[in-house]
Amino acid sequence: MKRKFWNFKNEADEAELLLYGDISDETWYGDEVTPKAFAEDLASCGGKKLNIRINSPGGDVFAAQAIYNQLKRYSGDVSVTIDGMCASAATIIACAGSTVTMPSNAVYMIHNPACVVMDAMTVDDAKNLIKMLETTKDTILAVYHDRVGGKLSDTKLSHLMDNETWMSASEALANGFVDAIDEQATVEDKLDGNMLIVNSVRVPLDKFKNAAKLRGILAQNVPKTAETEEKNVENNEILKKIKDMLGITEPPKEEPHQTIEDAVKAERERMNALDALKNGNPAVDAIVETAKKNGQTVKDVQPFVDAMPEPPKEDAGKALDAIRDLILDNMASGAEDVKPEPVVDKAEAKEKKEKSEIDAVVNLINANR
Repeated sequence: MKRKFWNFKNEADEAELLLYGDISDETWYGDEVTPKAFAEDLASCGGKKLNIRINSPGGDVFAAQAIYNQLKRYSGDVSVTIDGMCASAATIIACAGSTVTMPSNAVYMIHNPACVVMDAMTVDDAKNLIKMLETTKDTILAVYHDRVGGKLSDTKLSHLMDNETWMSASEALANGFVDAIDEQATVEDKLDGNMLIVNSVRVPLDKFKNAAKLRGILAQNVPKTAETEEKNVENNEILKKIKDMLGITEPPKEEPHQTIEDAVKAERERMNALDALKNGNPAVDAIVETAKKNGQTVKDVQPFVDAMPEPPKEDAGKALDAIRDLILDNMASGAEDVKPEPVVDKAEAKEKKEKSEIDAVVNLINANR
């Protein structure tokens, strides 16, 4: 008998199916022994509530399909808990659950079926293999279609499979693959070179086509430390100073009786004048771009452009790059729709206030260089 890759725990009130690691060492295609053994174990649960715990990078799609079909025929309620990774063929089994729960820092992945060819093939052999893979994909699509409940079309699902799509818990929830996110459960994962270790299950990343997306999700899942929180506070302070300097307030009322032609001409002149202030300094260029988005003029931002230090050399420019990114993040957050009130620079008190704000921001910039 082939090695069992599952483990049933048959308790008094409910049963548990543990699927950790790869699904099957060998194919189930045409194999009557292994599916029969699984069916016997499943039947011994006697219709009790069954919770399936999955932490698997996938494996044999035929084994997964056989398990899925048997679980769908099971008389008791079936729920699924993802204990870390649910990828490839493991997602087929997960779709058998009436409810699927996933920790906030777990990962989910779907892709096209694939096979390894280690023999000579004729053209007809290759055509038959392609047809088999296409048919297999269709059967997987049917499983996904039933699980997502219309949240994704079959065309969209097919594209996601084509691209080997990795999903965070929130993305899997939005796409309909899971029903709930467990904010209390935690997944222990770490990267050791090319090896990903998820709750003690080791997975080489080079087996995946889109490992870069997986690395990105794992990086987002890293808990924030006191150091990163302190840096966020510091960055927010810099952003607030820059917003105050640029005079970002409630938008002014529209000017009455202005023709469309006049408005277009004035806007073009304002943009060209602001572009002329750019000098290659990332902080200056970012301030200019923000001013363009916020409806400001050269007169509004000239004092702040003049106060910017010269662009630092080599790696010392990281601080200004960070400030540029903060400004661009501010623009993306919707602040570009907020226009400032006209700057009044006649009063001596106003000039002193501007100088104080400029000095404060410059000092913050220099402190981060």
